[in-house]
Amino acid sequence: MKCGAGLEYPGQGHTCRSSTPPPAPPRTAGWDVATWFVVGFAILFALAAIAAAVLGSIPSGRARPLPPNGTGAAIGFVLANLTLFVAIIGLVISGLIWGRGTRQLAEAHGSSGRSYSRHWGTRVFPACVVSSAAIAWLATDRTAPVVLFGQAALRTLGAAALVGGVLHSRTRVLRLIAHVNRVVAGHCSPVASQGPAWPLSPTPTSDDWNAGQWDPDVLRDIEARRHRDRT
Repeated sequence: MKCGAGLEYPGQGHTCRSSTPPPAPPRTAGWDVATWFVVGFAILFALAAIAAAVLGSIPSGRARPLPPNGTGAAIGFVLANLTLFVAIIGLVISGLIWGRGTRQLAEAHGSSGRSYSRHWGTRVFPACVVSSAAIAWLATDRTAPVVLFGQAALRTLGAAALVGGVLHSRTRVLRLIAHVNRVVAGHCSPVASQGPAWPLSPTPTSDDWNAGQWDPDVLRDIEARRHRDRT
């Protein structure tokens, strides 16, 4: 031990401070930027899907709606589909950056990064995109308004789920960071039922081992780790 102080009993913690400062946790600035990039690309994806459905269902000279040719609507239809492609590429890149930053932040504050980066939006969005492609592939008339608007509805639903999942995970990560900062600063108890002015003690107490009083996020992380160990 660097401080040279002996321990009076097993399990006692040192109250001294190491000469080496602890590593600083990752900053949240870049992670915040990645979060809003994901949200922005998801909104762009939904708007482009709606625009493609509207422009693609504009009646042409024939009896049934077709993607217009040689008109301003035709150019808009092509641009809307190009925007869809760009939005998907942007979502993939920004999503990977956001997921990596989320895992780093959660793990730096003592939690499982996977439980924060993998949310329900990451499952709903791909399912909706694949379903929209399947509708067009199975339809006898891919330019029918019901097909186009069905695709737009699924894509919009997937984008909304992705935005909701990302923002929900962001809230959980910020709550985790705030909780850890309060505990480290000694302004509140790590036990959920204790008052905000309860000072930290290096000596474990019976409440520290009472799982019923732990923070709900801590309990969820413990259960998630148990589930992974069993599988």
